[in-house]
Amino acid sequence: MDGQARRREGIARRARGAAAASLLAVALGYPMGGITAAAATPDAAEAEAAADGGASCRDAAVSARRGRVEQLVVAARLSPQGSAEAGALLGQVMGELRALQPEIEAGFREAAAPPGVERLTCALEEAERLDAARVLLLSRLPEGMREEALGPGRAGIGQLRAELFRIGARARWYRLHRDSAAQESRAALRDPFVVTALAYRAALVVAVLALALIVTRRRRRWMDAAWPLILRVVRRARAQRFLESARSILATFSGSLILLATIWGVHRALGPDAAAVREVELAYEMLLWYALYRLALAGMHGWIARRPSDLGAPVGEATSRKVLRSLRAVGRFALAVGLLVAAVEAATGRGYLYNAALRAASLGAILLGWVLIRWWRGDISDAYLRRHDEGTLASAVRKTRVRWYGFFVAVVALLSLVLARVGRAARRALLGFDLTHRVLAFIFRKRLERRADSARPDGLAQELPHDLRAHLSEEPLLDPTTGLDHYAGLDRFKASLAAWKDSRRIGSLLLVGGAGSGKTTWLAAAEREAAPVPVVRVALDRRQLTAADVIATLGNALDAPPEARAGVETFTAWLRVQPRRLLVLDDLEHLFLRGLEAWGAWEAFLEIVERSVPSTFWLCAIADHPYRYLVFARGGATVFRTIVHLAPWSEQRLGELLTARTRASGYSISYEDLVMDDDESTERAQRELRTERDFTRLLWDYAQGCPRVALHFWQRSLLVDDARGERRLRVRLFRTPDEDELESLSELERFVLASVVWHDSLTTDEAARSLGVDALPCQDALAKMVELGIVDDLRGRHRVTTRWQRAVSNYLVRKHLIQP
Repeated sequence: MDGQARRREGIARRARGAAAASLLAVALGYPMGGITAAAATPDAAEAEAAADGGASCRDAAVSARRGRVEQLVVAARLSPQGSAEAGALLGQVMGELRALQPEIEAGFREAAAPPGVERLTCALEEAERLDAARVLLLSRLPEGMREEALGPGRAGIGQLRAELFRIGARARWYRLHRDSAAQESRAALRDPFVVTALAYRAALVVAVLALALIVTRRRRRWMDAAWPLILRVVRRARAQRFLESARSILATFSGSLILLATIWGVHRALGPDAAAVREVELAYEMLLWYALYRLALAGMHGWIARRPSDLGAPVGEATSRKVLRSLRAVGRFALAVGLLVAAVEAATGRGYLYNAALRAASLGAILLGWVLIRWWRGDISDAYLRRHDEGTLASAVRKTRVRWYGFFVAVVALLSLVLARVGRAARRALLGFDLTHRVLAFIFRKRLERRADSARPDGLAQELPHDLRAHLSEEPLLDPTTGLDHYAGLDRFKASLAAWKDSRRIGSLLLVGGAGSGKTTWLAAAEREAAPVPVVRVALDRRQLTAADVIATLGNALDAPPEARAGVETFTAWLRVQPRRLLVLDDLEHLFLRGLEAWGAWEAFLEIVERSVPSTFWLCAIADHPYRYLVFARGGATVFRTIVHLAPWSEQRLGELLTARTRASGYSISYEDLVMDDDESTERAQRELRTERDFTRLLWDYAQGCPRVALHFWQRSLLVDDARGERRLRVRLFRTPDEDELESLSELERFVLASVVWHDSLTTDEAARSLGVDALPCQDALAKMVELGIVDDLRGRHRVTTRWQRAVSNYLVRKHLIQP
């Protein structure tokens, strides 16, 4: 008997060696059959004896238990979500697990003998399958039953005991097979095929690590060497600025991205089978969390370094350190939670401990919030007092700043600030919709039109006094300080000019704006800011389509000698040796004509700007619709380093402009003729203030944010009140032109009108050349529109009148001839 027992033990040891070889083969991605055969080749009789010795897993009781486990696993997979059936199945699964625990304990006590190991292995396999079914059923329980199963009650404690027993059994299994597994692995490594497969995978891992090390050490050198080559290939300024931003982002995140790529590369180099091992997968997931943490931390540093404050200045050093400290604390907390959840999920699945870890993370988040509020308590109090200097909460914040319970007051103040910020954002978002403004303006206008005394024909519009008309003039202001004080983007011009003064860089800025948006006045304001730099204004009062025309115009303005005007090269060579000065060019759209391939003047102008470094700063303005065509046809004006777009004015800005200019004339304003008497609950003064706001919104909506159009219809709304013998203006509802008159235009007249808008201004010959038709029909169409008052005639050049600007824009958008 002793000899037979020793024989069986030897056979079992060789079988375990074969199993270890198989595991190595799976880990290394090598075919299992060859290694298994090389590691263990028992003869048929020995294999049959080994099979007889392992028959303990196939006795009647174990087979019956396996049948029950199989039925429960299949039923768990088929159980519907949120049904009571899942709860009943969970009870049966827990009963089977409790019945298996004594079997597993007995198997560990008898593990010294091969039959004991066999029984233990069978019991652990069934326990693993039942545990997977248990976790699945937990996710499919109804909400109430799930809360009970994952709570601190009897059912929850039962789930906790099952998971703790699983963790303990797995740890004991590892300890039991630690030494034998090491010996069997060393035995399997004597096989040359195993060594070859292992060497191949190790070489891949080493190659990934070596490549990561080389890229980490030399990435900055490579980036610096490649940048000049990129600039030589990519010449467009917009593309260069985009690549510069991409380069800055890459420099910020390169180290973290290399770490992330290395972790991924090593995981791939191990092979799919080895990477699927539970321990390897857990290590990979944890390293991935760490790499993402490093990536987020790098992003935090870059964001802090580049983020401007609300005042446009960089954030202070102390505040930067505090913000970085707070973000780092949040990042470390997220990393710890991620690692904890990943480890628990790998050990027990998404069961009781997994949900307990999530609840602990929620409590930790509350604690982290408490710590962050303590760090920022003083800043929160300062921010609240800056916005709300008076009130009960402001008084409480001020009195409790140094008290321990002031923490709770700071929390309330923070909630108040957050709610106020959300409210402002929601209000801006709501009022940001054109439809909201249009509806409000439409309702107010309809209410006014129902009043008989508010509607009056246009012919009764009163002629305003000369001094008042001078203050409300629609013409560009020669002295910007006399009325217009809103110059969007002027700070960008001052920054560009300051950078150009003492360098050899190109100085250029292009101002883009619609008709009546204030481009000419903006240029005048920029001229004042440029002092003491000499300024030369160049008039482009006619269409210029050749290089000779451009050189002649610029040469006349700059008093260039005749020999300098021979061509672009001679002119730019002359410009480069001139003293530094600012050149101002308005109406830049006169350098090309839509519909013709006549880009000679435009290309010559771009070359002059590019090659005039560093003597000249080019400050130019172009209308919005011509600029859109320029972007479509030529990709934009890339030679200009800075492009400022004049957006439509806001309702508040327009109201301030109209009120300031009117009061500067010495007149007071009264809205009493427009006040509605349907609300007697408020005083008349308050109703008049509300009417002023509503009328400003109505004017803003009709003018589409254009200051010149708003000024035009504001004048048509004013009536001098002479009855009281004082300088007083009464506001009445303005009348708009009838857009139905545009529907009578023929197809040719419609295209001629669109061509005027496309080019901002146009002569008869230019319209004919652009549209490819005879000059006489274009002349007749323009003459008809001049008679209707739709366009004006300024020495042969036609432009849409201010009165018809909104109507024409709507009409052409409706006909799909211009973009809105």
